[in-house]
Amino acid sequence: MAFKKFFIISVIIFSVFGLLIFIGVIMPKETYKEKEEKTNGLLIISCNIVDVKNGKIIPNRQILILNNRITSIDSIPSNVPKNIKTIDAKGQYIMPSLWDMHMHTLSLSPQLHFPLLIANGVTGVRDMGDGDSWISDIDDNSERDRSIWERQAVEERLLMPKILQATSFHLEDVEDIRKDNYKQKVPELVSKLKDRNESFIKVQLEESGMPDYIFYELQKEAKKQEIPILGHLSPYLNVQQVLDNDFKSIEHAWALIPHFIKDKKILKKDIAQKQYDLANQDDAVAKDVLTDIANKGSYYVPTHVTSNRKEYLAFNPEFNNNPNNVYVENTQLLLWKTINWLHTKGYDKETDLPVLESYYKRGLETTKLANQYGVKILAGTDALDRNVYYGISLHEELQELVKAGLSNAEALKSATYNATEYYGISKDYGSIEVGKIADFIILTKNPLENIKNTKTINTVYYNSCLYNSDDLTQMKTFVKNQAKSFGITCKFIWNMIKRN
Repeated sequence: MAFKKFFIISVIIFSVFGLLIFIGVIMPKETYKEKEEKTNGLLIISCNIVDVKNGKIIPNRQILILNNRITSIDSIPSNVPKNIKTIDAKGQYIMPSLWDMHMHTLSLSPQLHFPLLIANGVTGVRDMGDGDSWISDIDDNSERDRSIWERQAVEERLLMPKILQATSFHLEDVEDIRKDNYKQKVPELVSKLKDRNESFIKVQLEESGMPDYIFYELQKEAKKQEIPILGHLSPYLNVQQVLDNDFKSIEHAWALIPHFIKDKKILKKDIAQKQYDLANQDDAVAKDVLTDIANKGSYYVPTHVTSNRKEYLAFNPEFNNNPNNVYVENTQLLLWKTINWLHTKGYDKETDLPVLESYYKRGLETTKLANQYGVKILAGTDALDRNVYYGISLHEELQELVKAGLSNAEALKSATYNATEYYGISKDYGSIEVGKIADFIILTKNPLENIKNTKTINTVYYNSCLYNSDDLTQMKTFVKNQAKSFGITCKFIWNMIKRN
């Protein structure tokens, strides 16, 4: 009798929960549309230009923008339209908008991420894996979120950053590819990824046990079929051979640390692996590896705000109670706190804290060495990972790069000009120069004096629209409200259920 009663109550609770989720899922989604009219002309007077290419301030300049391009600096023509909008930027600093070169999107990014990115001056991103990237079948060729969003941006004026590249498939394993068939199977795999219209092949194979010769064959085939390959640099690989086969960018500081060892060893326990890696670091090997990366023209994206830092910060209560949690959907926030709790109560122990901190600091040292040996560095956050906040954390990543040993100017360049060089679009973006597309932010304080001053944004100009401080506040408020709304929470939970 008691079991029957328990069963009935359980069915009722489950049914009510399911009904609530259904109601929330079918509720219409709200998108943040461009609130400003596009402007054909803009005159900015008395502004200080942050020259990110040369690391200096060009003071007290006048900038004319017509048809979304910087038409002139200082030499303002006499035939400027009389009704042109004018901004007096005396004592302020203008610099190119920022790029986050390692982040992830979800189907709910228009509600939870895009306005927050723009409000924090991030107008360009590289999507290293969207909501389908961990779950989608390789033969699934359905339309991707990115193309839907871009169509909405044109038709419905959805506010979204530039997404020049995105992938909807993480290559984490290679089922049924063996020594006796890899010459046939690898080309088939690459062809399928190309047929999906992926911008690149994102590899994340460090736990797959893939033999190195299959990985090198994968690289060669990707090069043959003209699709870039990049991502995690697995510890069992030979860096020089990887670079010889083309590897566009190396993600995460932790992925480089195991390659600075003469005699690599793969251990089963993570903390033991970290201890071994730290005890056997060889700066001569590091120099050879990083010099090779620089000579081959590969880029490096440290993602310090997440790379190993989160493991040791999980022991700090303030890490879970960040005021920026107001921008995070409640279910996701609960997941973050649960994972951090598991790290501190089981996966890692408090006695492991010195090892975790040392590994994070070795990551910072790695970035310092990479910069010293000429490796081009890109700023990225790995946003979607726990305790990383869209747009906001990119400013923190710039601070991490400075902590690692980059100058303020070098850190700024990693999030601006270097990103446009990576994409081959520096003739149009990445600096404040005549002829370039007007895509910039205005700061109240000088970022070359203090890198934290990148957060003092009061104006964003993007896609011919001028957003003032009130507009930026509205964007943040929109995300805050969406993150805590019933409908978005239900949709977030439903998307998680679909993934399992």
